[in-house]
Amino acid sequence: MSHETMLETIKTELDDADAATLQSVWETLRQAKQSSTELPVAIGGQISRRSSTSAASEKPLVFIGENPPFDPNRNLSFEERAAAKRRLKAQNREWLLQKFKELRAAWLMVMDGQVIASGTKLSQYPKKKQILAVCHQTGKFPFLFINEEVLAIEESGTIWHSTNAEDDFYPTVAVKFRSNTGTAAVIADFDTGAGSTYVDYGFLVQQNVIQLEVQEEAEDGQHLGQIYKYLAQDVIVDIVLPSRKVLSQEVTVVCVANWQDSPFVKINPKRTALVGREVFLKLQPRIKLDFKKLETEISSPSRQRRNTQKKLS
Repeated sequence: MSHETMLETIKTELDDADAATLQSVWETLRQAKQSSTELPVAIGGQISRRSSTSAASEKPLVFIGENPPFDPNRNLSFEERAAAKRRLKAQNREWLLQKFKELRAAWLMVMDGQVIASGTKLSQYPKKKQILAVCHQTGKFPFLFINEEVLAIEESGTIWHSTNAEDDFYPTVAVKFRSNTGTAAVIADFDTGAGSTYVDYGFLVQQNVIQLEVQEEAEDGQHLGQIYKYLAQDVIVDIVLPSRKVLSQEVTVVCVANWQDSPFVKINPKRTALVGREVFLKLQPRIKLDFKKLETEISSPSRQRRNTQKKLS
C-alpha cells in the first residue's frame, strides 16, 4: 500500500468517527510526532536514539557480565582469555569509558558490577598475589580492565636501530628483564613517545621470565590501526651502566602475544622490545644520544638531582 493510499483509507475510516475517537487519534499522532524529534546519539561507533527532552531521565549505565567462579585449575589459552575480555569490553564500552574518566584511572578491578579497586598508573596494576587474594576472598575471578589511552604511543620517526625507512634509526638501550625464575637480555628500542614498555611475550616465556598463570587475563590493544593481544606483567628491569653499576626498577610491562605479527615490528622487524618513559622516569639516569655515532650513553643520576629529591621528601 502506497503512502497516499494509506492516508485516503485513514481519512475514509474517520469520516463517521465521534469526537472521542478523533481526540484519541490526535493524541496518538502528537506522541508519534514528538518521538520523531529524538536526537541521534553516537555510542561506541553505532547510532542509537535518545530523547531531547531530558538527560536526567536516563537510566544509569550498568555493567554487563558476571564474574566467573574461581577455579585454581582453570586452563585457558592466551587467545581464549583475550577473546573473553574483548567481548566484555565491547558489552561495557560506555560504562568503562565513564569509570575511567570519573576515576582518572589507568586500570580498574571490577567485581559484581562494581569497581573495587583502581589506579592512576599502570605501575600500580595489581600484583599476582593481590589478585589471588581477591579470588580467595570472593570465590570469583575479578575483571581487570586497562585504559587504552595509557598505552597510546606517539608516532615518531626517531633514531638508532635501522628501520624500514631509508637513513632512519631508532635509539637503543641495553636492558635485562628478570624475575625469580629467569633473565632475558635484549637490545631494546628506546622511545620517549611511549609511556609503557612493550616486550615479546613469547621471548619472555622462553627465557622463563614469565608464565601464564590461572588468575591472569589477556587484553586487546591497538597500535598503528592494528589490534594486538597482551598481558600486563610485573618484571624487574636492569640497566647496566659503563661503570658496571646496575640500575634496577620493578615495572609493569606490556607482554605482546604473536609479536612478529604485531604492529610493534612494522617499523623495525628485528625489534624484541620497546622501552618507554616510565622506566627512566623512575630510575632518573642521565642519557646522552649521539646522533653522529648512533650511540646511547647512560650514566648515574646527577648528584644535584638526588639532593633535590632528598630535600623535597
